[in-house]
Amino acid sequence: KNGGTIVGGEGESTLMIPAILYPVTSDMRAYDEEQFGPVVPIAPYDSINEVLSYAHNGKYGQQVSLFTSNSKPTANLVDQFSTVFGKININAQCGRSPDTAPFSGRRSSAMGVMSVADALREFSVPTVVSYKDVGGNEELVRGMEGHSKFLKSAS
Repeated sequence: KNGGTIVGGEGESTLMIPAILYPVTSDMRAYDEEQFGPVVPIAPYDSINEVLSYAHNGKYGQQVSLFTSNSKPTANLVDQFSTVFGKININAQCGRSPDTAPFSGRRSSAMGVMSVADALREFSVPTVVSYKDVGGNEELVRGMEGHSKFLKSAS
């Protein structure tokens, strides 16, 4: 709606080909809405301040991708975006990665951090087996580890 041209996104396959929507302007829904489909909205800008303003005033903060070969201004953007986005991709597209890195977001994009390890912790109820470090207790517990399925799984 309100302009822009869709490039790609068509085909007769079960593989979804991403569509590029360009130019996206502030009067278009794609400018303000979080994307969950194979679409890449591209909004042109005249100054980096426009980008920073959009990032700081927007509703979403899951990921951002920076494509660059210049480290000094990119370092400044990383500093600016570190409080806005949960993941900052350098020369890589946004992607799912909770198996290898924590998956986090800010504002309306997500609440908190999730990874495989975080999920296991969140959905598990911890049990602690404790003993006083006196007498032969440590040796006793070490001996129990060979016979207890629970203690084997904890070590």
